[in-house]
Amino acid sequence: MKRIKLNFAAIAFLLGTGVAVASTAQKANVKWGFNGTSYEEVTGDYSCESSINTCTRTYPEGQNPNVNDSGYILQELGNFSQ
Repeated sequence: MKRIKLNFAAIAFLLGTGVAVASTAQKANVKWGFNGTSYEEVTGDYSCESSINTCTRTYPEGQNPNVNDSGYILQELGNFSQ
């Protein structure tokens, strides 16, 4: 009986540790290009022609800049084309 309790305790510890690690995992950032009127997700090669306009912005995963464009992580200037 004591051995069963120790096994359950070990399993509970391992599961708890796994959940803690999974919940602190970094989420990927997503790069969005600004086409002059709205943002579109960058999916391949793109260019930013020299300009003072916003070309691309990188946002945390799950944030859509067409809904909320604040809180970007990184910005490139230029005219976006993909």
